[in-house]
Order: sequence, then C-alpha cells, then structure tokens
Amino acid sequence: MSYTWKSFKELIGDSTSGDKKYYFRGQSCSEWKLETSFHRASADKKITLNSHLTEIIHDVNRQVSSMDKPVDLQNGIEFGEMLARLQHHGFPTPLLDWTLSPYVAAYFAFKGAPVEAKPEDMVSIYMFDINKWVSEVTPSADLLSPIPFVSDFAPYLTKNPRMARQMGVMTMTNVTDIQQFIMSRGHDYLFKACIQASERSVVMKELNLMGINDHTLFPDFDGLCKHLKEIHFDNKCKVLPPPLPLVPPPPPKA
Repeated sequence: MSYTWKSFKELIGDSTSGDKKYYFRGQSCSEWKLETSFHRASADKKITLNSHLTEIIHDVNRQVSSMDKPVDLQNGIEFGEMLARLQHHGFPTPLLDWTLSPYVAAYFAFKGAPVEAKPEDMVSIYMFDINKWVSEVTPSADLLSPIPFVSDFAPYLTKNPRMARQMGVMTMTNVTDIQQFIMSRGHDYLFKACIQASERSVVMKELNLMGINDHTLFPDFDGLCKHLKEIHFDNKCKVLPPPLPLVPPPPPKA
C-alpha cells in the first residue's frame, strides 16, 4: 500500500501500540524482492548454499584469522556471530537484516533513494510479525535442510557494534524470494508500505533530529564521512550537524 511519510508514522503508532513484535526492513526501491545477499550474489554463479556453508566459509574463516581469532565452525554460537559479522561487512550470507525500529528501517529505505527522485520512484518498508510467524509456522533452522523455510535468527553481537546501534535482528533462510514464500503461508504475517522517494530530504532531516544517521548507525570513520556527505552534499533540506563538543577555555596567560 502507498503512504506518505506522515501517514506511515501514524500507521506505526497504531501498529506498535499493542503486544505484537515486528521486525522492520527498509529497501530503496519498492520493486526489489526480499532476498538475502547470498541468493542475490550466487544467482548467476551457480554457487549452492551447501558449498557456501561447507567449502567457502572455511576459506573465509582462514582469511579472517589474519585479523582475528579463527572461529570454531562446529560451535553454533561462534558460527552465528561470524555470519552476522560477515553480513554487516558486505560478505554474502543467507541472512536478511531487519531492525526492531521502524525509523531505522526508514533510514535504510531513504538513504539509498535517489536525491532527484522521479514521481514514480518509491521506497518500501516491511513489517514482519515475527512472533506470529514463529509460533504458527514453526520454521526449521537448518540451512542444509531441503525443506524451504524462513526462521528467526538471533546471533550475539560480539565485535559487531553496527548491529547493536541499528537495533539489528535477522532472519535466516534457504529460499530466494522471501516475500513470496511468507505470503504463500498467509497474508497477515508480512506488510509492505510504499512511500514516495521524493520525500527523502524531509525524512532524512527528521531522522537526523531523532539521532538516526550514518554516524550513529555506523560508529566508525566511514560512517562519519557518509554523515558529513549527507549534511553537505546530498540533502536538499539543510541538515544541521550535531553541536561541537564543549572545549574548556585555555588557561589564563601568566
């Protein structure tokens, strides 16, 4: 369904007032599928999920060990932490990022939207009723299972400050088109809201006032530079930078 930014905020206020727990995800083009980075990257390369998990991941673990302690791939907790960390740094995994915050989801939807948007350009924000899904569908959690599934996935946040800042949560899956798969099980699990991308400047300015921006969600030098680019180059509406830290006055001269 189509919403304005104002009506979407009203929807969020109404939807989150009860006991339901939603996962939210923002995408910069409403035509994109809900698809993991693994399924997107492997589509033309004929890389199977089995080879990813039993062969490729061993080489990845070996290479990562040049910077950090190698992971015990037989340990479910360590393996989950590794997958989540890889996911947040751009390596293809069968995980899909969500957030507990609809406003963080809005940031990811509008951040990648065109600055000079056409009238037909739309972003999308998904709401996934995760507790209802898990309790009624009881999905598998075995990535090597031949049975299609989408399951909740809650790794520890070890050495993953990005995920913590983004109120990040995840799902794990062995299916390519997640939206189609969830909708085939019923129409009350997943909701998709579409908003015109032309509202980008207004939304990004408002999110910045909430403390949601590149610098807060990506607590590193890259995030700071992206935030400064948003302030000075990308946003039509002037986004005020945060105030400078207080600096004590210099001591009086003798």
